[in-house]
Amino acid sequence: MATHSTTSLTPNPTTPYFADNQEWITAYLTIHVLTTNSMVYAFVLWTAFAAIVVMYGVVHLTGLRGGWLGALWSKWALRRRTWRKKHALKLAQQRGEPHRQPLPLPSNAQLFTLVFLICATLAVSFAGPDYFAPGSNLLTVHNTASALVRRSTTLNTSSLTQYQPNYTIPKAWWTSGNRTGVIAFALFPLCILFALKTPPFAVLSLPFVLHIHFDKLAWLHKWIGRLIWFFSAMHVALWSVQLLVERRPSTGKVVYTYAWDYTNFIYGWTAFGVMTLLVFSSFRPIRRLHYEIFYGLHVLLVPLTLIFSALHHPPVWWWCWGALAVWAGERTWRFVWWLNTNGYFDAILGPTPTKTLVQPPVLGAPLAPDNVEMSRFGSPRSPHPLLKQDYSSAPASPVPKLGMDVALARSAKLSFGASGRYVPPAGFAHAELLPGRTIRLRLITPGYLPWAPGQHFLVNCPAISWLTTHPFTNATICDQEAPNDEGRELVFLIRAKNGWTKRLWDKVATMIARGQNHAPGEEPPVNAIAPPRGVLLRTLVDGPCGSAARARWGEYSTVLLIAGGSGVSFALSVLQYMTLCMSGRDGQYLGGKKGGWGQAGFKTKRVRFVWLVREFGHIQWCATLLRRCMTMIPAPELQVDIFVTNVKSNPGLKPGPALRRVPSDNDVLAPPAPQFARQAYPSPNMRPASVASVDSDYESEPESFVDLSYYTGEFNEQSGELGHEEHVLDLTNFEGDDDTAMPGESQFNQSVKREGKLRRAASQRAANLKSKKKQRRDSRNDYYPPAQAQGSSVRLVGRNLSDDMSTTSLQQQRPDALLPLPTDVDPSTSARSPTPARPFSPTSPLSMQSPHSTLVPNSSTSTLLGLSDSPNPNPKRSSEMSGWSEAGSLAALITEVDVPKSKSGEHIKLELDEQEIQDVGFVAEHARPGKPKLDRILADEVQLAKGAIAVGCCGPLTLNAVVRKMIATQIDPGRIRRGDMTGSITLISEDFEY
Repeated sequence: MATHSTTSLTPNPTTPYFADNQEWITAYLTIHVLTTNSMVYAFVLWTAFAAIVVMYGVVHLTGLRGGWLGALWSKWALRRRTWRKKHALKLAQQRGEPHRQPLPLPSNAQLFTLVFLICATLAVSFAGPDYFAPGSNLLTVHNTASALVRRSTTLNTSSLTQYQPNYTIPKAWWTSGNRTGVIAFALFPLCILFALKTPPFAVLSLPFVLHIHFDKLAWLHKWIGRLIWFFSAMHVALWSVQLLVERRPSTGKVVYTYAWDYTNFIYGWTAFGVMTLLVFSSFRPIRRLHYEIFYGLHVLLVPLTLIFSALHHPPVWWWCWGALAVWAGERTWRFVWWLNTNGYFDAILGPTPTKTLVQPPVLGAPLAPDNVEMSRFGSPRSPHPLLKQDYSSAPASPVPKLGMDVALARSAKLSFGASGRYVPPAGFAHAELLPGRTIRLRLITPGYLPWAPGQHFLVNCPAISWLTTHPFTNATICDQEAPNDEGRELVFLIRAKNGWTKRLWDKVATMIARGQNHAPGEEPPVNAIAPPRGVLLRTLVDGPCGSAARARWGEYSTVLLIAGGSGVSFALSVLQYMTLCMSGRDGQYLGGKKGGWGQAGFKTKRVRFVWLVREFGHIQWCATLLRRCMTMIPAPELQVDIFVTNVKSNPGLKPGPALRRVPSDNDVLAPPAPQFARQAYPSPNMRPASVASVDSDYESEPESFVDLSYYTGEFNEQSGELGHEEHVLDLTNFEGDDDTAMPGESQFNQSVKREGKLRRAASQRAANLKSKKKQRRDSRNDYYPPAQAQGSSVRLVGRNLSDDMSTTSLQQQRPDALLPLPTDVDPSTSARSPTPARPFSPTSPLSMQSPHSTLVPNSSTSTLLGLSDSPNPNPKRSSEMSGWSEAGSLAALITEVDVPKSKSGEHIKLELDEQEIQDVGFVAEHARPGKPKLDRILADEVQLAKGAIAVGCCGPLTLNAVVRKMIATQIDPGRIRRGDMTGSITLISEDFEY
């Protein structure tokens, strides 16, 4: 070993003399390079990351997270906060600004992970010596100030590298600059890995690893990108100091003067400039207001940053080439998948022959799929859908009887397909305008495309933009055993905001106003049927994406789904999946995990669906799918609660003594408690708070799950649950949602509201009648409104208007005159009234000309229904009609004068068909005005559960924060430790943004 005095050691090596400026700066920068052993910190960082992934994966795969230790961690880790400046709501209202969501803060788990990540990267960037002498490492470095080693004579060193220091340097401007640069290089693959969306290149999304997709890793991708920029900026700053403090001996000029003659130095500044533009274009305001710019710059600048960074410093460029290879590989894989999904391979190679699907055997006479009422299918009590038996009185046993009937029934598959609705041609989306400036896209891809419930897709409409795609959650499930292509139908609910969604709304509205049924230049296939309503748009999808695929919904005793606004897409997809599984289908053929009712490992006994929505008319978005679920799985296994938050509260109205009364079984305004609730709470006074209900705008039971102060104008927004001023829009509206209503929507909302009140009253009367007759109390349908299982219990409007009007007046005087349907009557074709029943007549003045006719009647019909936009409707006639419940009365009946105009000036109108109107009326019974007490709802579900609980949540981030807080409050590790799994609550949420 060479011996030198420690005082002779200098952190700045001497550069030999070169007359040429370029040769001298090249020699200078080559000498100031870290040794290979100095790169050990980058490998330490990746070793720690791999260890964390393995540990987390083991915990996930073995289920250790579900124990009491995991619950103790979740109780703290789930919580998150939002922030809003004081008086911000009042100032925005005074200025007339649109509503803005509060600033979302990371959850405690994310904050912990972020702090750990920052500390770890800072440690590997600055702890310990920067420059290792050749032959030394972390284990051999002791006294870094005097440790000297002789270079091995076997090393093949060049004439320049021999001038590199052969001793360890703790800290110097250039050594710290190099070290931060190496850490930035090492973070490149990690940042790219968190951004990938499709396996197998997205390694973390593989089922046997973490099964976590980009939606849960996006925030890590953002912060890793910011850390890369930070360490790159440190690299630039430290090296700039080094080049400014050191001078060339022969000229006396600072080294910075000569650095611009070095090509790699220019590459480095180019990479840093491109990276800076990439980071600043990703900030929240730009990403929200100019998503297309953000997306385009991302695709362009990411490879440029990697390429110029690699050229800047070749000794470690394999970090960049590795990240670029993974990024390009995933993009290529997705492109091939995209070509197959959207039918381009079929266009090149020819269509793939399709197999003829054999219909399953049924008992009795065959029925067309569109003529089979969903209520005729099976229930969780008997998971065999086509056995035509009355399961309402079946014993409460999940074990099916053995025999030939069971074997025959297992070959029949209950499905949401074959609904009789219009099916768009493959590759084209059927676009319809809905209330709330919402567009519903229904699409069947040409190529096979499986997905899991709750996942999202990247959607592209060439008529709007060829280059950009936008993420939207799918509202349906992938039924691999469906008898037709409707089992693979994608449904997207898109609210018009700014940018792409607004252009989509304008495009569809303009086409409808002009009478076009498809976009110009996008000819549908030959023999394709034109849509009766809406338009066709060529639509391309990429995906699926989303961590919802890792959820094991069937492992939980109770599943509570909470959705806000258009976040209902996520909850609706999961609801359909759970409905079919509880009806006997195997989840592995529905995009989920293996298991279904009666199978080992499937534990779900109850599903509750809670939707916070702004207007009553918005339930049209998914009324058809909701009705199918409710008729397939009746209460108490499925409970649907819809809360409409746009309530005009009256500050002068105070709750009277009647609001403090004790509810009773004969209470007309409160539906009876479910059977299992009665079993747990024998006295009506002790039944769960969330089983009670409100049937009036300003009436509530003292233990209701609706916030009473919200009705009476006492709702205090100054001290919200999250510690700042809150607004009810925080729970229903995403950033940029436009609540501007089309003319006629307000009448439509009022019609839906009135329909729901009438149906609830009729259902309660029917339940009271059944109670008076002392029917068997152990029946499955004894304690829930018959409308939920049998369809509407309110009669339809008959042919003779005068008779019906007189009958309506009688019903207003005698509420008990409104009789329920008999249980053997199909609600879609027959009705029951005090007079002999009359079928709904297509020739009635209030009916439609066809199932697909557009609802724009003349002004006399609108005035007759009390739905006209005229400022002076006939109050007497409106009052007379207010007691009616009829499918046609739910339409937004508007005159041509009131029809709003599209962007190009043409008139547009709201279009509905008869079946959808009936579905809206059916679901309206479960829609009530008010702001729900979500904590009370969860507490009741915990009290009634028989095991672990899963809460699925999708909505604005404020709603997500509220749900996280109430879950953390209800988690009870002590109960889990005693063997009671009702203390275990798992959150499965979709709360990401691109």
